[in-house]
Amino acid sequence: MSVHSELKALSDIVTDGMRFCVPIYQRLYVWDTDQVRTLLEDLWTAFETDKGIYYLGGTLVVKSRDERGEEIYDLIDGQQRFTTLWMMAVAWHGAMEPFVFRRQGRTFEQRMEFPIRPEVRDYFSRQAADTGGELGRHPLIVDALERLRSFKSERTAVASDKWDRFVEFVYTKVTLLLTTVPRHTDLNKLFEVINNRGIQLQHHDILKAKLLARIGDAKTRKRYAKLWDACAEMDGFVERNLRRMTHVKVTDLYTKDEEGGGVELLANAERVLALLEDQEVDEFALTLDTILSEPAYNREGPPEDEEDEEYEARDVRSIIGFPLLLQHTLRIWLQRRGHADLPKILEKELLTLFAEHFLARCNSETDVTSFVELLWEIRYLFDKHIIKWVTLDEEEQHLICALYRSSSTSRGKTYYSLQRRHGPNDGFSLLQSMLYHSQQITTHYWLTPLLSYLHQFPGAAPLPYLQHLDNHLLSVADDRTLAERTRAFLDQPWLEGKLDCAILTEPLGVAFPHYWFYKLEFILWLTNYPGLTEDQRGAFRITAKNSVEHVSPQTPLKVDKNTVSGTVRDQFGNLALVSRSINSEYSNLPFVEKRTRFLNRNTTRIDSLKSVLIYRHEMWNNALALEHQRQMISVVKDYLQRTQRI
Repeated sequence: MSVHSELKALSDIVTDGMRFCVPIYQRLYVWDTDQVRTLLEDLWTAFETDKGIYYLGGTLVVKSRDERGEEIYDLIDGQQRFTTLWMMAVAWHGAMEPFVFRRQGRTFEQRMEFPIRPEVRDYFSRQAADTGGELGRHPLIVDALERLRSFKSERTAVASDKWDRFVEFVYTKVTLLLTTVPRHTDLNKLFEVINNRGIQLQHHDILKAKLLARIGDAKTRKRYAKLWDACAEMDGFVERNLRRMTHVKVTDLYTKDEEGGGVELLANAERVLALLEDQEVDEFALTLDTILSEPAYNREGPPEDEEDEEYEARDVRSIIGFPLLLQHTLRIWLQRRGHADLPKILEKELLTLFAEHFLARCNSETDVTSFVELLWEIRYLFDKHIIKWVTLDEEEQHLICALYRSSSTSRGKTYYSLQRRHGPNDGFSLLQSMLYHSQQITTHYWLTPLLSYLHQFPGAAPLPYLQHLDNHLLSVADDRTLAERTRAFLDQPWLEGKLDCAILTEPLGVAFPHYWFYKLEFILWLTNYPGLTEDQRGAFRITAKNSVEHVSPQTPLKVDKNTVSGTVRDQFGNLALVSRSINSEYSNLPFVEKRTRFLNRNTTRIDSLKSVLIYRHEMWNNALALEHQRQMISVVKDYLQRTQRI
């Protein structure tokens, strides 16, 4: 048998009766909830934009035999994505139900096998039958299933008529390139090829080649390519990327005095280009062939001789990828030249969006150089002002890492050092964290007007503007798309709408937009309405939650004396936003039991400030729930009024 590749939808896999196995030499499941969330939002966007076929990438399998001698396919590459698709069928059922099991005679068996992991197989069997169960050794699987079920709850709450069609779309239209290699393939050589195939050509590499081809002079093209390459590596800091690629002394362009005044040489693309011009530049034409043979972001500068500059930075992870940064920057570039905005932001349509809105009409050398210069300056501001995922004590947190310059002398030589240090948990980073968790993770439209404002008004206090942007972008009744609404803030940064929190009085139950729960958490923290200690405020984080819980359950137990009536049960005062696992744990437990569990769980770090206020009560009834709701609405209204621009 030779290597064979074929496009297959999930429905085709079912028709062909294929079974799959995660072999024992493979990691089981390593995707975090952000990766699952990104895939879900990509699929939903493809469904809403009526994509005929949605190509999801390649999956490499080895045709093998199980212990019964029956045909099975070992997942070698693309396993995480494929397993997530199968877990969708486990969590959602509906049209995808046939993908969960394969008929074997008169019985059914799981389409995915997990050798020597019987606890995983049994867990999925119980999940498919909706009978619960625990899987303590594999929390990422539990989190992924929770995210998938929450996605269904969120979508059916606001678009129940679409859900069945969406599941059908995933089952019949989402297509994989399934590549099968022979059973007796040398796996050592196969893994060597997979692990050493280099960095795959990305869409932004192709875009880079198309744009920089407009620059005639090779030396100039090389300098702009270095700016682009430094910006492209998002999981780090842009000045460090430039330093590593070029060995220019970036400390020459940074002083704390300039940073305090809002005017930084390192933030100015022209000054950085001038610094690069002093460096010897190789004469070569940067073409697509060049990028294909040697990705630019892998090319290093010359060997480092004795240096008088050091650099220190904590490992970080960006909240967005480079294709999204390019699109946010393009929106700002287009607005400042009076051009029409992008109709949407979508990572997978990077080349199409640039082709239609930049290359089709703005393709001169000046257009390209001005865009790349703006890209550097926006990326520098992104690193300076926007939260990143920072790992502290084995926990990822949203923090902003400030840049510092220091010097030391040794053996008569002065060494300069640039360092990135995370700041304390402050209002600006916490508000961004609230927006990150409450908005679509694949777009983050709020970043465009925020970055534009920071670029247009260097040195301005960022928190008041972000508060204004959040209020008048998301706390108003506006039927326009987020692309249209955020473009209006590019034209008028302090644009005002009619603030409206009347939704908090409606009995929406699980259909309540999660945004309002997240926003309330930020307001309660900012005002310290709960009266937290300094340590409690410093330790507070806004984390991912995806399930609306009824404090007094929808189906209370007869022994529970702390309940509310049906007219109050779905009101905001009787609701809290929690993780799905917490919601499942609390279920229809009596109020006093929920209270005990919450207090025990929140001894060192408080998870929900709204819940703190609820569980300070030793009992729960209509009067207390409605009073809590009145207080929370009052807190929100006071905040909206207080942050109004005068």
